[in-house]
Amino acid sequence: MTDLTFSRTGRPSRIRLSRGGMRGAVLTCVLAAGALASLLTGGRDDVGLAQLAGLFAGEAASPAEQTMRDIRLPRTLAAAGLGINLGVAGLLLQAVTRNPLASPAILGINQGAALGIVLGLTVPALAVVPGWLLASVFGLAAACLTFAIAGLVSGRIDSMRLILGGVAVGAIGFSAVRLGYTLEDDIAREVVRWTVGDIADLRIDAALRLLAFAVPGLGLAYLMAHRLNLMAMGHAASHGLGFDPRATLVQGTVLAALLTGVSISVAGPIAFVGLVAPHIARWLCGADHRRLLPVVVLIGATLTIWADALSKLLPQAEEAPVGIVVAMLGAPWLLVSVLRRSGTAHV
Repeated sequence: MTDLTFSRTGRPSRIRLSRGGMRGAVLTCVLAAGALASLLTGGRDDVGLAQLAGLFAGEAASPAEQTMRDIRLPRTLAAAGLGINLGVAGLLLQAVTRNPLASPAILGINQGAALGIVLGLTVPALAVVPGWLLASVFGLAAACLTFAIAGLVSGRIDSMRLILGGVAVGAIGFSAVRLGYTLEDDIAREVVRWTVGDIADLRIDAALRLLAFAVPGLGLAYLMAHRLNLMAMGHAASHGLGFDPRATLVQGTVLAALLTGVSISVAGPIAFVGLVAPHIARWLCGADHRRLLPVVVLIGATLTIWADALSKLLPQAEEAPVGIVVAMLGAPWLLVSVLRRSGTAHV
């Protein structure tokens, strides 16, 4: 929120940003810096600010400008779309389950979606089905199985059984995915490359597909924000206020599975974004989902874009897959957060 103060002449004399506005501005600057770093780093040294500016001046003429237009810009947009989709999916799952550890990876959705993609690669009859649809359906099926194990059928979800059920479902799904490693060489290489979470080869069609799901997905999630706030008060309070939390749980889970499915179909299973981004957002702006959603969008996109930039800067022969870099960034922060909550660490 912005506060204006006026001088005696009636003219505004200064603009003072609220604490939330300052945090949003800082996050936006960090995101913009990450996008710039991602666009300006890569294998070619002759691709820089001039080629980036050339995107807005007209058609790309030189090979360097074509590299910026056809490779680096789509890759950065794809990283942003991934972060938005996975961050919003994680926030939805944590809200509808009232469990801070819920995320697409923890509940088995990632692994179920990955299994759907591998089946699409290996079963000829499924080759005609869009990858995002296969991933979403199998991810949703994995979520339903996890919820059934957690006790949803009996009317109450047990938090411990939810996590253990998700781990079990995820292990089954990942074991099935690993069977793809034993297939003929071409398919096995494709499965291995895809399962590490690599966005190096993504082009503009993949980036636009991710963003095409991110925008309406965010809008639908925002329409649910008030009900998500009520769910945080508990099922009894929700019933008392006049709505059935089970309907919101189903809607939130379906939307989370759809956002996760399209992301995994494009880039492979990327963990930690859906778990870490909502935690950072709550730390910054509290528990109101109307404020959390835009902050999660910024944080999710920032995580994946910076991971993409760092993947190109690490000293090694080839680029590190962005899924590995995200895990390297997210795991330490999550560990410190858990230690702080338990009181065993003071940082």
